Amino acid sequence: MPTRYRTRHTSARLHRAGRVHRVLRPQAGQCFEIVLTPGTGRWTIQVPEIGETTEATSRAAVELAARECIAGATGIPIGYISVWTRD
Repeated sequence: MPTRYRTRHTSARLHRAGRVHRVLRPQAGQCFEIVLTPGTGRWTIQVPEIGETTEATSRAAVELAARECIAGATGIPIGYISVWTRD
């Protein structure tokens, strides 16, 4: 006897009711664009896709700080996250 899966029907109903908390699932090569703003001794990092902002003390520490911020906000493991910026 075939097994029936009702995940589509259930998730659609819960989504309409507003009770679903959306979490991004880990995917290899998940890439986020970041916007850098230099300040006095600090770099401000904005991640527009998720609406988060963080800071780093040096340009060399920007990538790690951005990846940690994204991992904390989305639940994606830090190893799956890559960031890029337009220079």
